[in-house]
Amino acid sequence: MSLVIPAFNEYDSARDIADFYREILRAHDDLDFELLVVDDGSTDGTSDAFASALESVGTARIVRLSRNFGSHAGISAGFAHARGDAALTLSADRQEPLEAIGQFLEEWRSGADLVWGLRSVRAVKKGVGDAFARGFSRLYGAHSDVPNYPAEGPSQILASRSVLDALNAMPEINRNVLAMAAWVGFDQRKIFFEQLPRPHGVSKWTTKRKMKLVVDSFVEFSHAPVEWVAWGGLITGGVGGVLLVTAAVLAFFTGLGAAVALLAGLILVTGGMILVGIGVLGEYVWRAGDDARRRPVYIVRSITDVSANARHPHTPLAGEQ
Repeated sequence: MSLVIPAFNEYDSARDIADFYREILRAHDDLDFELLVVDDGSTDGTSDAFASALESVGTARIVRLSRNFGSHAGISAGFAHARGDAALTLSADRQEPLEAIGQFLEEWRSGADLVWGLRSVRAVKKGVGDAFARGFSRLYGAHSDVPNYPAEGPSQILASRSVLDALNAMPEINRNVLAMAAWVGFDQRKIFFEQLPRPHGVSKWTTKRKMKLVVDSFVEFSHAPVEWVAWGGLITGGVGGVLLVTAAVLAFFTGLGAAVALLAGLILVTGGMILVGIGVLGEYVWRAGDDARRRPVYIVRSITDVSANARHPHTPLAGEQ
């Protein structure tokens, strides 16, 4: 089993993750594990901290990327370098309980190809961010070509080798790995766990990154935004026809002032709709251009294998970029 952890500036979390890895090894000593940390362009010495912390624990591998490519590119790098029969993603901020690992493994042993880890209780306080995450998951599940995407909002996943091979063959640059995993099909199941509070620092999952993921997700697997703009244009056109008649009546009975204001508003609304439509189409075209350039999803700077006895730096081959 490969445990995949994307990490960006998580120096303070290295010891906690090493201790958690020890707990997993003790609790599930009938399985061979490797811990695969993907350093996503950290600038605080994350790679060195993990290499030191994991040196006396067990089999581990640290994949260091050339810059920060984003968490979903980091997960993709982890999946590509995972050597296990399956891979389980975990957060670098140590928010999954040990019991959840057992739940993941139990479903996998019983034949599941993909196991969704869903939060019955979220560590983040309820508010705008929490409502946004839940609302996106429901909207995406209803208006995308991903029928299995959990409406509860996925946190972590366990993917069998069949799923990993399918994901590793997908070339999209702007990606939502969780949506891609849901799309492949196979036997998918769910487990629920209570998310633990983050012990160190703050989340690197900024609003800007969240919004990009939303756009990437819809562009990848849905034409719904284009439909929404088209319906908006039809509705605006219908309302515009009514307002034109209203403006003509106002101009006849009350003078030109009210009619001019009404027409100005109509022009601004229509112009806004046109710009929104161009923007939506532009997002689709831009991402199609990204994929057509065939640049790699990520670039590996170095790979370090860590064991209880020694560390072995590994220079990535051309095919590992």
